[in-house]
Amino acid sequence: MKPHFSPTTRDLQAVSNEAWDEFAASAPGGIDLVAEGSLRRMMSTRIRQAAALGEVDRLALRASALAGL
Repeated sequence: MKPHFSPTTRDLQAVSNEAWDEFAASAPGGIDLVAEGSLRRMMSTRIRQAAALGEVDRLALRASALAGL
């Protein structure tokens, strides 16, 4: 059973930050600020799209942000 999660803007931002932290921890070396901004926007967009389609599981939202990275 999926845990209930009714995402607010703050919740979606928190999931986005968690996804970024997970990505950054696995990224070799550093990443420049332009690339970081682009990746963060892409991840945030993926999370918002998944939430708009009805996804409510935090782990699934985070996984959607990280897919293919």
